[in-house]
Amino acid sequence: MKETTKNKYTRYVQRFLRERFANFSEEQLSDLIPIDVIQFMMNQKRIYNTPTLKAMKKALRSFFRFLAMKGLCDERLVSAVPAIADWKLSHIPKYLTREQLEALLSSFDREKTDGLRGYAIALCLARLGLRRSEVANLKLDDIEWHSGVIRISEGKGRQTNELPLPKDVGEAIVVYLQSGRPTTSERRIFVRHRRPLGAVLSGDAIGAIIRRGFKRAGLELPSYGALVLRHTVATHMIQQGVSIKEIADFLRHKSIDTTVIYTKVNIPMLAEVALPWPDNGRKR
Repeated sequence: MKETTKNKYTRYVQRFLRERFANFSEEQLSDLIPIDVIQFMMNQKRIYNTPTLKAMKKALRSFFRFLAMKGLCDERLVSAVPAIADWKLSHIPKYLTREQLEALLSSFDREKTDGLRGYAIALCLARLGLRRSEVANLKLDDIEWHSGVIRISEGKGRQTNELPLPKDVGEAIVVYLQSGRPTTSERRIFVRHRRPLGAVLSGDAIGAIIRRGFKRAGLELPSYGALVLRHTVATHMIQQGVSIKEIADFLRHKSIDTTVIYTKVNIPMLAEVALPWPDNGRKR
């Protein structure tokens, strides 16, 4: 198991223990019952997307297997961790309306360095449809300012794609670099503002910045993850009549099936094809 995966699983287990116990101690593990696990996962479902929930499920099951093997908890806790349903193309993507997106962007206080960073990050996610890991990996050398192009590296093979750099995204990054970013030798654009100052900002930290923005904006959403902004880009594009193929290319989807799901939220298109409600032959 990769070190990053171990760290991620550890965070999920720690989150569960913090929510269940005010002051956790090892002796309390025997107090855990199945409903504690089920309730925790139900609460997380309101916050996180399916891939995160699946990782959380694996982390908790591994943790409870270890505890059961050591005789520290009821072995029923393993099977109490619910399965995460994820049928292909079965759900409607969560996205922000334009008003909600504006409220999120306005939640970042650009009089502060953290606000400049958060605003620039949110624009990268909301205008370019980047994944949070892609934002975390953006380097100073990835932007061609004269040609207005930004390079996105993704995957283990570090495949590079070029996207046009929107004016507001470029301006937000420039302001952050000039007035918000601490002095550092790090080539990543977005860095830590606390100790270790100027160090790499992780994808998880990017997600946390966006979740805090949602809460400040007072937005009631079924999911608060950064992925909502990627879905928002795609949804707004398809509602404007952009083709599925163009959206798939823009989001760098390997399969167009991944993009097809956004047709479910093309409200104008659905209105055009909607049939009149049957009146059982009654005349008006």
